[in-house]
Amino acid sequence: MTQKILLETIGTIEKKEMLGPVGYKELVLEAFQPFPGYHGTTVPDHDRPNSLFAITRSKYTEEKVIRVIQKIKNNKQFSFDATPGMVTLYNMLNPCIRFKDLNSYEEMPPILKAFEDDGIEFMSNRKIEPFSGIIKVKKYFLVEVLSDYIFKDVDEPLMHYFTIPVQLRFNQFEKITIDLKHNMEDPNFDVALGTIFRKSGLIDVIRVYDDKCSPEKLELIRTKYLQAINNLMK
Repeated sequence: MTQKILLETIGTIEKKEMLGPVGYKELVLEAFQPFPGYHGTTVPDHDRPNSLFAITRSKYTEEKVIRVIQKIKNNKQFSFDATPGMVTLYNMLNPCIRFKDLNSYEEMPPILKAFEDDGIEFMSNRKIEPFSGIIKVKKYFLVEVLSDYIFKDVDEPLMHYFTIPVQLRFNQFEKITIDLKHNMEDPNFDVALGTIFRKSGLIDVIRVYDDKCSPEKLELIRTKYLQAINNLMK
C-alpha cells in the first residue's frame, strides 16, 4: 500500500464574494455564498453563520493577530476558527479577521469583546449595501500530496489544489474563470486563487471546490486553466 504524503504549511486564498454587514456594533461582513461558483447540495444552509469578516481599525501584524487568536481559543470558552486577512471595502483593501465554524450569530459579540480586551480594535458598524468584494486570507494547509501538481485538502476533502506556472493578478484569474466556465459542459465548481509555501519557495495554486470532482474532472479543469494561462502569456 502506498503511504500517504501529507504536507502541513501556510499560504493564502484569494477570491471574490458577495458581502454585507451583520447587525453587530462592530463592522462585521458576512459572505452570503461561501462558494459562489458552486451550486450543489452539500454547502451548509444559513442557520449558522457563513464566513464572517470583522474589519479592524488598524493593520495589526499577523503575529499579533495569530497570538491573540491562540490565546482566546486556548481558554476553552469559545470554539471557532479565525485567521488574519484583507477585504476590499470602499475600493480599498482593509485589514480584517476572518471567522468561521461558529454555531450561531450570538457567539460573535463575546468573541469580539475578547479580542478587544486583548488590544484588537474593530471599526464601528455602518450602513453598507451588499457588494462584491475581493477577500484575501491567510490559510493554514494540511494537504495530501496526490502528485507533483495536485493536492487534496485533508480538513476539507471537497477541496483540491493544483499548481499553475505563473502568478496571476486577480482580474486575470477572474476573466479566465468566466471564459472557461462558459465553455465547459459541467461548470458546477467553485475556484479561488492561492499560494502555498514549500521549501523550494512560494508556489501559485488554484483551489477547486466540488463535491463530485472526479480525478478526470479535476484534470480537465487544470488543463483548461493551463491552456488559458499559456494563451495569456503569448
